[in-house]
Amino acid sequence: MTLSTNLKPSILNNTIITFNLLFYLIISQTTSAQNNNLKTSDSLKNKSYEEYASLFYKNQNDSITAYKYANLYLTKAKKEKDIIRIARGFSLLASFHSASNLSLAITNCDSIISYTKNLEHFEFPAYGYLLKGIYNNHIGNYNNAISNYLIAKELASKNKNFEQLFFIKNRIGQLKLFWGNKKEALEIFKSQLIEIKQNNHYKDQEQLHFSTLFNLSNCFILLKEYDSALFYCKTGIQKSIKNNKTNIYYDFVAQSGEILFHKNYPKMALDSIEKSFPFESSNNGLLNNHYYRGKIYEKLTNNEKAYYHFSKADSIYNLTMDVVPEVREIQEYFINYYKLKGDIKNQLKYINRLLHLDSIIHNNHLNLNETIFKKYDTPLLLAKKQELITHLKEKEKKTSFIIYGLVGILLIIFFFSFQFFKNQRTYKKRFKKLLFEQKKEIENNIENKTNSNELHEISKDIVDAILFNLKKFEKNNGFINNQITLANLATDFNTNSRYLSKIINVNKQKNFSTYIADLRIEYCIKKLKEDITFRKYSVKAISSEIGFNNAETFSKAFYKKTGIYPSYFIKEIEK
Repeated sequence: MTLSTNLKPSILNNTIITFNLLFYLIISQTTSAQNNNLKTSDSLKNKSYEEYASLFYKNQNDSITAYKYANLYLTKAKKEKDIIRIARGFSLLASFHSASNLSLAITNCDSIISYTKNLEHFEFPAYGYLLKGIYNNHIGNYNNAISNYLIAKELASKNKNFEQLFFIKNRIGQLKLFWGNKKEALEIFKSQLIEIKQNNHYKDQEQLHFSTLFNLSNCFILLKEYDSALFYCKTGIQKSIKNNKTNIYYDFVAQSGEILFHKNYPKMALDSIEKSFPFESSNNGLLNNHYYRGKIYEKLTNNEKAYYHFSKADSIYNLTMDVVPEVREIQEYFINYYKLKGDIKNQLKYINRLLHLDSIIHNNHLNLNETIFKKYDTPLLLAKKQELITHLKEKEKKTSFIIYGLVGILLIIFFFSFQFFKNQRTYKKRFKKLLFEQKKEIENNIENKTNSNELHEISKDIVDAILFNLKKFEKNNGFINNQITLANLATDFNTNSRYLSKIINVNKQKNFSTYIADLRIEYCIKKLKEDITFRKYSVKAISSEIGFNNAETFSKAFYKKTGIYPSYFIKEIEK
């Protein structure tokens, strides 16, 4: 998605916008921190808090002056021992540092929390946790971000601060969008658009409207519903023109360029994206702009310019190390580029980088989705259920049938929760058993169990020869060939399919297909235990490596053999 300078706080790629719930939205702009060695006149020292805050925002393009007013605000608050205004002073400094030094911005947030942690206040310390979540989010510390959002949510709910809750819900929606839960994110942003239209009491209604339109457009791009994405994008363009919002206008112009690219209008897309480039200031925004220009020139078969823009995007990633989704495709581009060049050294370099990225994405995806589900979605669902029950009691208009139904739903939730944790315990036992007893199982698998009564029609010499060849076949891992069949294996053994099938059935106590699948699974388990690089592969890549034609068949065979799925086994063995 496009990276916004003044638009919504998009987790994908835009710069940060946060609420200052007393004054206004704190909009991060491109500034740089300066030392506070400034001479301050007596007239400046005697201004009010409101005047300092106003002067800070008016001078945000002048970093020295903006920093001076933020410090004057904070100094005045500390001198007067006004805890709430001290917190607001630190929020001004956090806003200032967010453009150039996010670590300092996070430190300012810690100061807000430290000063206000024992207060029962409508805005604080929830606002400190909210800001800290946003800045962690912006540097890619997604687990820290969600943890701070959830603390802020709990405090905002307690204080019935609906504006904070709206913004937290928006951030959770963007996290869901970022990690692939597109439909859930879409429902969140649709509900927020309705809320904005129905309520006009928020402090910056217009900014929230722009943000939500942009979020919805992002969702529909990822859902590949490009006409819907273009509808919300055009709505944003028209609204920004009407309200004379130049930077926001170019955010939507860049977004329209991405949509036109996906709709296969590369030249029109390039025109829109290039027009927006001078108005882009964030690192992730610049990465996104170069990434899409690289994609467009690749489609236009202008390989020189494609390489240039992908290289620029990759250099920005090397600077920020923020694993946004576009970064993965950039690595894939260079793998293919150097493959065509026959440059093996650079191919290996980008393959290793891609494997590293996949491991980061995989771990973030698992951890964040588990946290969002258990600590956000589930409590939200239970809170909604409790709200419904309370409503029923107050109105006394609902029948006992509905109450029984709600109780039934709760029982079902508890039942499935119990089943889930029961299954997790079972999987854990199976994993440990598999981890420590596989050697014995492999030894049993290669033990010959001939039965003279069942094999009486085949001479002993033939039986012995086939068993010898099977041992050799297993030892040489011949089973990982995905083209292996009963017929061609029999040919390799200089025998016929009927004899081979019969001997496998009697000796291995399983049919040929199960025999091959089990050998592959045993080989896979051993390799996953011993080979760190192999564990970095995707399930699809592993299935191909050991001879299965697709990941689904591999997963089913793995579960049939072990009682757990390969993804679970890999996750546990990584621990």
